[in-house]
Amino acid sequence: MPGWMELLAQVSETIAEEASARLIESGASAVETRDSRPGATLLVTHFRLGDGATQKLRAAEAALAGFGVAPGAIAVRNIEEVNWVALAREKFTASAYGDRLWVRPPWDEGDAPGGRETIILEPSLAFGTGRHPSTTLCLNSIERFLGERPARRFLDLGCGSGILSAAALKLGADEALALDLDPVAADTARKLAEANGLAGRMRIMAGTLEPERAGEWWGCVDLLAANIFLTPLRELAPEITEALAPGGRGVLSGIGYEQADTLAGIAEAAGLRVTGRKAIEEWAAVEIEKP
Repeated sequence: MPGWMELLAQVSETIAEEASARLIESGASAVETRDSRPGATLLVTHFRLGDGATQKLRAAEAALAGFGVAPGAIAVRNIEEVNWVALAREKFTASAYGDRLWVRPPWDEGDAPGGRETIILEPSLAFGTGRHPSTTLCLNSIERFLGERPARRFLDLGCGSGILSAAALKLGADEALALDLDPVAADTARKLAEANGLAGRMRIMAGTLEPERAGEWWGCVDLLAANIFLTPLRELAPEITEALAPGGRGVLSGIGYEQADTLAGIAEAAGLRVTGRKAIEEWAAVEIEKP
């Protein structure tokens, strides 16, 4: 079924209207505005996947750059074109991930097999259920990393539903900080945390990675996941390096398999060591460690 790329951009209120017009000129669909931090507006728009989608997305990013919008204030993610109201109960059933996770919707109350850790997730249009290959890649890496050694602090960039943070906490991390530019995603992640009894260990914030937002976590993150496409990964690579503790590890995904070499080079240029590359279908992930 065809899907979409969703672009989110946090812009000054003073340019929101003109920036919206430029986005539409670049080939985006109608632009939705959402409340953001004081003095800022979140612009949300979509590009249907298919011929020319990447070029339109690049044109939109260039248009925003022309208004002085920093790359770190722009996020892109895949969403599926699914009528969840009609199809959720039919299509979204409980599924196993890796060796230790069991993700189920609220209406499926069966026990997890084989002592797996259960994550209760209400499916929605825009946010990850684990079934997208890039999300699965991240879940697999998180499970393996935490099976090798514990982590006190887990950082989730572009958290969406919050499934990666929930997985890290269920698998042994002590605390999670989940960040997303979209306040709607942050609200969705808060609901997931509450549904899974994780609200006290999972801090969720609307915004991007920066020292002020990370606070005492800056330079002390043991494990990180960023499932957010190549462009924001490129722009956030220095911040990812600084946020990680020495020896801290992470998984970077949201990229096509043909972009893995590029992302590995970006990570190494930012001072990280590439420790592995994984792929599912046409999607890839790069695993990293801070020396």
